[in-house]
Formats: sequence, structure tokens, C-alpha cells
Amino acid sequence: MNDTIRYDDDAERASIFTVPVRRIRPHFWTFSIFFIATTVFHVYVHGIATETASWRDAPEAIMRASVSAAGFWIAVSPILVEGVAMVFAAMFRQKTRQEGREQGREEGQAVGREEANAAWREWNRRREEAIAEGKPFDEPAPDSRNGTGNESK
Repeated sequence: MNDTIRYDDDAERASIFTVPVRRIRPHFWTFSIFFIATTVFHVYVHGIATETASWRDAPEAIMRASVSAAGFWIAVSPILVEGVAMVFAAMFRQKTRQEGREQGREEGQAVGREEANAAWREWNRRREEAIAEGKPFDEPAPDSRNGTGNESK
């Protein structure tokens, strides 16, 4: 019995509590950038901008604020990364669908033109054969079938 768990490449995860393997780097960099920026902000606020009672109080205040910032960015950075990924994926899907529709419309028009041209060529061949044989040709033109189009041709 094979106990190996298989994953699709797109859904592969290191464990149930982690992000998809292909997005580990974006999650790491998003967390790191925002955590460092927040820590620098707290160093400024607690060490430079605010006068503390003692220089010994500043590191403790900075660490306390940085720990809470780390918890915040651990929770929020996956939301940011996955949210941005979803937005870009939706934009890509919309663009490819639109391009696909346009391409399909163009291909459909080309096929329709070719079918119409083939019908006209066949009709004209039969008409010329009838004229060459001296037979009357009263077959309606291809665009006048089912009561539509110009029937005077």
C-alpha cells in the first residue's frame, strides 16, 4: 500500500498550516519588509521622538512593540500576498478570456466567410453548368435561403 501523499503542483503545501510551496518566498519577503519597517518606526517613536524616563526603558518599549508587530505581520502578510495573487490572477483570467473571445470571434467570422464563399462558389458552378448545358437555372442564391437575403439575384 502506498502511503505517500501526492499533491498537485499548484496546490502543493509543506504542511496544512503553511502557505503553498511556490509562494514561500513572497510570504517571507512581505513579512520581512513590513516587520522591518514597523520595527524602524517603533525605534523612531520610542527611542528618538518620545522622551522616555530613562534610556533603559526604550529597548524594552521597542521590543514590546516589535513583538506585537511580528504577530500582526505574521497574520496579515499571508492575506496581503494571497490577496494580491488573487487580484492579479483574476486580471489575468479576465484578459485571457477577453483575448480568447476576440480570437474565437475572428476565427468564427473567418469560418463563416469561408462557408459562405464555398456556398456561393458551388451555387455559381451549378449555375454555369446549367447555362453551358442550356438548361434553365432557377435555384435561389445562397443568401436567399429560408426567405432571407436578396432573392432577385
